[in-house]
Amino acid sequence: MSSLALATWTKYWNQRQEMEAFQQLVSNNAAFIEQMRLPRSQEMAKRLASVLDLGVGFRFKNGEKGEWPSKLYAVIEELTSKDVAAVKIANGYDIATAPVGNSGTHLILVRNHQDSDHAFANGVLIPAIGLAFVSGIMGLVMARRVVQPLGTLTNWLPNLDTREDAHPDSIPTKIQARKDEIGKLAKALAETATKLREEQRLRQQSERLATLGKIATSLAHEIKNPAAAIRLHADLLKESLQDTEQVSVTLIQEEVDRITDLVNQWLYVAKTKPGKQQTHELGQLLKSVSQRLAPQLEHAKVELDLKIQNKAYINADGPRLEQALRNPLLNALQAMPKGGKIEVILRAEAEKAILCIKDEGTGFSPAAIEHFGEPFYSEKEGGMGIGLTLAKEVLEAHGGSVRPENVKEGGAIVIFEIPLVKDTAK
Repeated sequence: MSSLALATWTKYWNQRQEMEAFQQLVSNNAAFIEQMRLPRSQEMAKRLASVLDLGVGFRFKNGEKGEWPSKLYAVIEELTSKDVAAVKIANGYDIATAPVGNSGTHLILVRNHQDSDHAFANGVLIPAIGLAFVSGIMGLVMARRVVQPLGTLTNWLPNLDTREDAHPDSIPTKIQARKDEIGKLAKALAETATKLREEQRLRQQSERLATLGKIATSLAHEIKNPAAAIRLHADLLKESLQDTEQVSVTLIQEEVDRITDLVNQWLYVAKTKPGKQQTHELGQLLKSVSQRLAPQLEHAKVELDLKIQNKAYINADGPRLEQALRNPLLNALQAMPKGGKIEVILRAEAEKAILCIKDEGTGFSPAAIEHFGEPFYSEKEGGMGIGLTLAKEVLEAHGGSVRPENVKEGGAIVIFEIPLVKDTAK
C-alpha cells in the first residue's frame, strides 16, 4: 500500500508540475506574440506548432476557434471565457489557453494526455514511475529548448528602444546560431536593433544639419553684406597708401576673405545641392586654390607640389568645388606644424578625374577614418568638424566621392573622384 501511495503521489505531483509548465508555456508564447506584434493566423499557428511539436491555434473575438476535435470545443469555450491563462485535462487531452494582449484573441495549445491509471491498476509501478521521470526530463528539455529561449528574447525586447548612445546587451550567440524558427527570429531581432540604431544616428545627423542650415541662412545675409563693405573700403584705401603703409590694409583684406570663406562654407554644408554648373578645367581650379593659400603655406613653411598629369574637364559649381578642395589642403597644412610637403596629383582616366592630396603629417586615426565626413566630428583642438563634411557632401552632390587613407611611409592622403565631361573623357 505504501508503494502504491508513493507512486500515486509521484504521479499526481509530476502531472501538476507538467500542467503548470504547460500553462506557463502558453502564457510565454502569447506574451511573445503580443510584444512582437506577430500575426494571429493559421500560418503562424503552423509555424509555432512545428517548433513546439504541439497542436496550436487561435480563438478569435468573433468566436472562431480553429479546427479541433468536436469534443474539445466546449472545453475551449469554457477556458477562453475569461481573459486569463487556464489549463485543463479533458477527453484525453491537455488544453492550455492564454489571452494575446487585449485583442480578445486567445492562444490555444493542445497535446495528448497520457493517463497511466490502468498501469497502476495492474500494478505496473516501475514503468509508471519511469514514464513520469521521462516526462519530467522531456518537460525540462522543452523548457530549455523553447520556453527559456523565448523568455530570453522577450526580456531582450526593450533593447529595441535603446538610444544610440547606450550599449544594449546583445542576443546570446547560441540562440542566434539555432537552425530553427527561434534562431531565425533571434537573428531578425538583432538585425532590426542594428538598423534602428543606425536610423537613429542618421536622424540625429539630419536634425543637426537642418539646424545648421537655419543658422547659416539667417546669418549669411547679416555677415556677408558688412564684410563686402569692409572689403570695398579696404580696396579703396589701399590705392591711396604707399607700399610701406599697406600692411594693415592687406591684413584687413585677408581677414575679410577668411570671414567670407567661413560663411560660404557653412552655407555649402547646409545646402549641398550645386548651383549653376559650368565646364571647368580641374587643374585651373587647383591652381586658383593654391595661389590663394600661398601666403599661409609660406608662413607655415609648407611646400605645395602640384602635379597635373593631364587636363580634366568637369561640370561643377566652381566656388563650391574650390571650397571643397581648399579644406583638405588646409587640413594637410595644419597636420604639419613644423613644415613639410603637400603633394597634389591630378590625372584623368576613363570617365573620371582622380585627385590625390598627400601630406607628411601623422595620418588619420582609426576613429577619424570611421567618422570621416560626419558633421561636427573633429580631433583638432577648436575644430568645428565641417571642413571634410563639406568636401564629402559637395563631391557627392557633383556625382563624385572622397575617401581618406593612410600612407605606409607616414602621412595621410585624401582621394577625390569626379566625373569628367562626357565629350572630353577619353
